[in-house]
Amino acid sequence: MKTLGTRIKQLRKHLTQEELAAILKVDRSTLASWEVDRREPDIATLSRIASYFQVSIDWLVGHKSAKADNGARMVLVRETAGDYLLTIDKAWEKVIATAQAYGVEPDIVQQLVEINAKIALTMNHSQQKK
Repeated sequence: MKTLGTRIKQLRKHLTQEELAAILKVDRSTLASWEVDRREPDIATLSRIASYFQVSIDWLVGHKSAKADNGARMVLVRETAGDYLLTIDKAWEKVIATAQAYGVEPDIVQQLVEINAKIALTMNHSQQKK
């Protein structure tokens, strides 16, 4: 199973460490330590990495075997215009966007992001133990 560090390095293939570090607003040495699995990014940074590269946090932390959401678990989301099936990641994005649209305090929205990332990390660690 690929690690978080190898996934970050894989995604960065057309960027230098300096370029990606600047995009993520971290030191190059911090990024380097993630790539060799010496350290892990905080939840907010993990979310920024996933967002920048348009991958799921699940995939980034090694939970999914492919970037594509083929076969991803789906959730039913009810909206006034109808029901929609969304991947779990897309559903979380919708929850966060809705919370922001309704003026939910930024720290609460951040907690939602952190909960999503913690779930992904927990699932990843569970899969690695198997």
